[in-house]
Amino acid sequence: MYSKILVAIDGSKPSLKALERAIEIGKCWKSEIHAVYAVNPGIYGTTVVDPAIGVSDPGSERIFNMLQEESKKIIEDAKSFTGDQGYYVKYHEKLGDARNVILDTAKDLGVDLIVLGSTGKGMAKRLVLGSVSSSVVFHSPVSTLVVRDLGEKKQKSN
Repeated sequence: MYSKILVAIDGSKPSLKALERAIEIGKCWKSEIHAVYAVNPGIYGTTVVDPAIGVSDPGSERIFNMLQEESKKIIEDAKSFTGDQGYYVKYHEKLGDARNVILDTAKDLGVDLIVLGSTGKGMAKRLVLGSVSSSVVFHSPVSTLVVRDLGEKKQKSN
């Protein structure tokens, strides 16, 4: 039984598929569902934003504000999507690397299932770009479901 489910969202089609699957599971188990979006200003360099000290230069404030606006849009889009599904989801916006944010939020909330999307990138792209889903699966102390988005072309060929 899954009493609390955490789903990672990032505005992508795979993350909406993960959110949809989390809701399907949540309806079956009458689970509490939480969705988390990680704002990662670190990807813009150490001069942009450091969570410990905040904005570190005036030009960075504009970028940080842009990231916050993007976060609001992604969460609002997800809320609209979940409203259509007829299930209540609590949303969280956290600052940091998605890998750490997902695992830390799961621990803080005491969830027993993590659901996240995957784009199905090949090994070469994973090595270059890293993989949030691979990292979370490897380090998660709870069951973790990766919802794959194979795309329309790959699904039609199956």
